[in-house]
Amino acid sequence: MSEYEPVLDSTIWAEVREFVYAAVADSVRRTPYDEADLNNAASHLVAWTWQTAGLPLERPAVFNRDVIARFVTVGCPNVKPATRGNLRSQLLRMSEALLEAKSVQRRLSPLPPSDPSIPYSATELTSLRSWASTQSTQARRRNAEVLLAAGAGAGLSASEIGELRVRDIIVDKVGVVLTVTGDRSRHVPVLEAWVEPLAMTARSLEPCSYAFRERHTCFYPNLISNFVDRSTVLGVRPQTQRLRATWIVHHLDAGTPVGILMRAAGLESLEALTRYVQFMNDVEPESARIWLMHPQESLKKHSAGAGRLLR
Repeated sequence: MSEYEPVLDSTIWAEVREFVYAAVADSVRRTPYDEADLNNAASHLVAWTWQTAGLPLERPAVFNRDVIARFVTVGCPNVKPATRGNLRSQLLRMSEALLEAKSVQRRLSPLPPSDPSIPYSATELTSLRSWASTQSTQARRRNAEVLLAAGAGAGLSASEIGELRVRDIIVDKVGVVLTVTGDRSRHVPVLEAWVEPLAMTARSLEPCSYAFRERHTCFYPNLISNFVDRSTVLGVRPQTQRLRATWIVHHLDAGTPVGILMRAAGLESLEALTRYVQFMNDVEPESARIWLMHPQESLKKHSAGAGRLLR
C-alpha cells in the first residue's frame, strides 16, 4: 500500500497519506471494492476535507455521509457523472466499515446528471495569477498566463485553448479579440484585465504557432492537465471548466445581455446558462426595483460597457 501515489499535490499528500493508508487497510476487507479503488477514492476525499473543507483528520468527520455527499457534489467538478456515482458508493461503503454503522442509514439524494462548475473567487484568481507568475521558466510563465487569460478572460474551453493559434489573437486599439475556430466558431473580446498575456503572445510568437504550449502538434485531452501537473500547485488548482464558469458568471453579474453572452460563449440554448445563475451575486432590493421599473434605462447603462467588451 505504501507504493500508491495519487495525482495530488505532494505537500497535501504528505499530510494525509498515513490517514488514508490506515482507513483503507481497516476497510478493504469489509467492502466489495479492491484496494486500488479505495486508495483512489479515499485519497481525494481526505485531501479535499483537509485542504478545502478544513475538517480534522478524524474518521467520524471525514467519513461522515453528509461530508461524502458534499465532496462528490462540489469537490470533483471535472469527474464524469458515472465516475462520481462510483466514488460515492466506494466512500459510503468505507464509511459503513470504518464507523461500524449498525442501523440502516437514510438514503442520500440521487446525484444530478451533471454538476455546474464553481467559478473562482477573487481571492482564488489572485492565487492563480501568483501560480502563473512563479513558474520555473519564462516560457512556462507565458503559457500559464495564456491559459488563465483565455479561460477567465474569454471563456474558452480546454480544446479551444489548445487549438488557439497566435494568428487568432487580434490586437487593436480597443483591446484583444480571440477568433475561435471549429464547431463553435466565433469572435470573443477579452476582458480588459486579461488582455496583456495574449497581446504579448501575439507580439512575440510566429502567427502559425499555437498560443498555448506552442510546440505541440495537435490538441489532446491531457494537454493542459499535463502542464498543470508538472507545476507546483500549493493552493487552488487551475481548471479550464472553472475558468470558463468564472468568465460566464462575471458577465451575468455585469448585466451583459444574454444574447451577446450566448454568442460569445458559443452556446445555442439559454438552458446552458441557467446552471450558473446560482453563483451570481445578490442584487440590492433598491437596485432590483429600479431594474424592474425602468428596464430600458438600466439596460442602456449596462450595455454601454458590455458593448465595448463584447461587440
